[in-house]
Amino acid sequence: MRNVVETPSQGVPIVLTASATDMSDFNLSPFRAFTGGFPTNIIPRRLLRKYWYPPVPNNGDETAKYAPYGIRKIEALLIREFGSKNVAVARPDNLKEVVGPKTKIIGISSMEPAGIGFVSRTYTSFMGFGGEPMAAAEFRDLIRKPILRRWRAKIILGGSGAWQIHLAKLQRKYGIDCIVMGEGERTVLKIFRMALNGEEIPQIVETESPNPEEIPCIVHPSIFGTVEITRGCGRGCKFCSPTFRRSYSFPLEHILKEVQLNAKNGTKMILLASEDIFLYRSKEKFLPNREALVTLIRSIAAVPGVEYIQPAHASLAPVVYDPKMIEEIGPILLEKANWVTNGTRHSSVEIGIETGSIRLMNEHMKGKMLPYKPKEWHDVVTEGIEILNKNSIWPLATLIIGLPGETEKDTIATLELLDKLRHSKVFYVPLLFTSEEDCMLREARHMDLKYLTSLQWELIATCWEYNIEVFVSKSLQRKIRLAAMVAYALYYRWKHGRKVLRPIMNFSGWNKDRTRQIENLGT
Repeated sequence: MRNVVETPSQGVPIVLTASATDMSDFNLSPFRAFTGGFPTNIIPRRLLRKYWYPPVPNNGDETAKYAPYGIRKIEALLIREFGSKNVAVARPDNLKEVVGPKTKIIGISSMEPAGIGFVSRTYTSFMGFGGEPMAAAEFRDLIRKPILRRWRAKIILGGSGAWQIHLAKLQRKYGIDCIVMGEGERTVLKIFRMALNGEEIPQIVETESPNPEEIPCIVHPSIFGTVEITRGCGRGCKFCSPTFRRSYSFPLEHILKEVQLNAKNGTKMILLASEDIFLYRSKEKFLPNREALVTLIRSIAAVPGVEYIQPAHASLAPVVYDPKMIEEIGPILLEKANWVTNGTRHSSVEIGIETGSIRLMNEHMKGKMLPYKPKEWHDVVTEGIEILNKNSIWPLATLIIGLPGETEKDTIATLELLDKLRHSKVFYVPLLFTSEEDCMLREARHMDLKYLTSLQWELIATCWEYNIEVFVSKSLQRKIRLAAMVAYALYYRWKHGRKVLRPIMNFSGWNKDRTRQIENLGT
């Protein structure tokens, strides 16, 4: 089944789209998509669009062959309600082909429309120059396209980043009629019916969580071959919104139907969307279900056309609780991996370490390590990563810098945890704490670079020092050292002060004793 555009001049009643960064598979690298939070003016965007985040291909009728998973879910609901001829999903550069006088609604999905999420705030401010985040710049270019307003269609914004436009007070400036925040399956049809009937629609909608049976299978392929395995989490981390949504797992038949749809349409990769893949069909008290998970992974790997399998998110406690589970799925994930580092093939998954402070774990994320206790967090992290590494899984791990109430003792505890992981295969992503709109800590103050202590700078530098040692070739490491020296001398010394000298040298892989000598020379 395909969307059919009646004529370019008449348009389609409902058009769904997203910005250039959201409508790209970043050359089949979901983790490269993190760079949507990096400054946009360092490299010309015309080159970025061509080589770094090229657009997804089109169908013959100028609709997008692949689209973000969230758009595909809403599209499935709309097609079921209004028919396939009345719904089109298009890239931003093809809107003129599908928007016309018959268009009543333009629905936009975005992950990072204002550039104020964890990654964007962190790495744009670290760079200190180069303009706003790429994702925010591309969203602004999309929302300012004249075609969006030529026929007075209602503009409805949704997606995981919709809260940013509300928080940044950009709704009126961007001419957005309605912002939908939250899961859309139960609520969005009512808003679209009102708009199609010419009724006034609310400016802000906070949705109700749907029942699992209300969530349809997608009917067209998704970017990265994304397929939802579980939804919600329930662990209760205060800085995160999915942790407060009811957790449930989708039936295997539902999942395989979407996998087969994606594979049949040439997506190659299947990205397993989940807050914790290792808790698929989990038992009580966050205990993993080995049989169900192994069956899931084996079944997906057996689908013809599936070349790569990429789990999205996972926690470490289930790994420690049932290491045999990882031993059984590890070889399958390795066979279907799309990662090679310095000649070594491995798989990967995103995990959250967040902090090494037991006090902060008790304060902000007491359920993160269940069925274990917060005081066991260091053991859970070190044992969990050791088990993953033994099974050729090199995780990407986030750490949050500047959690509310963080002290120097807390930072030292995180540095101590990193020291225990010194020889592990982990890619660390330190992030500045961001109080997102839909989490318990939404009233807390953002952490900004100007508030970082020397120890927090040291923590960030240590993360990137370890990353370089594991993921960068020896020859390139030498070039990074030289570039870091030049950057400090020409810019960062004036931007952030002398307290960043040692962290920058550590980030570049310089010997710490050598760094102290440089510091002494400057005093």
